[in-house]
Amino acid sequence: MTSANDDTSLSTVHADFCRELAILRLLSGPRRAALEQAVRRLREGADFAEVFGSLDVRVTAPLTGRAAPPPVAAPGPPVPGRYLCPVGVCHRDEQRYAGEGPPECLVHERVLTFVPDA
Repeated sequence: MTSANDDTSLSTVHADFCRELAILRLLSGPRRAALEQAVRRLREGADFAEVFGSLDVRVTAPLTGRAAPPPVAAPGPPVPGRYLCPVGVCHRDEQRYAGEGPPECLVHERVLTFVPDA
């Protein structure tokens, strides 16, 4: 049985996986085919924990073995509202700034769903 902390941590890794998929693809080298098979399985509705656990640690190391990057100045003021997972399977939550395009989910090949501020 998983604890709430484990669920929160896994949820964070799931959102990071979605956010950083382009980088993971660049760094996966000869393990790219396995990464793409994992992405396909996620699109088909497979359990993230199972899929992520099946990947070679050399593919997932960029997500689990790094510290948070330093904050970067935004290109403009924040757009009022948030962008969320387009299929509701992870807890990805992004802020968009003026001058930027909407964030995308590369796992499901869709733009994140915009939810305006109330």
